Amino acid sequence: MRTISAKVDDELYETAKRVAEANGLTVSKMLKQAFTSATIKDTSYEQKLLHELHRIGNNLNQIARYANTRKALDRQVLASLARIESELKELL
Repeated sequence: MRTISAKVDDELYETAKRVAEANGLTVSKMLKQAFTSATIKDTSYEQKLLHELHRIGNNLNQIARYANTRKALDRQVLASLARIESELKELL
């Protein structure tokens, strides 16, 4: 058997101790139960989505800089905006 240790502040420790005692458990047994019944959320989709949104945001910034420099929206800019709109619809 292995030992896991963690540093917590006094308030969290007292809360854990109080909850454990109220359920007739030691803090250690309560944490074991919490670990075995906990589910971990897969965040890979959210991370991919954030990455794509960041990339799209960068593209929008480049288009805005281009449009501000030229003081106009030409076909190239409009095509880029249409592509970004399409990518956003795919993501959502």
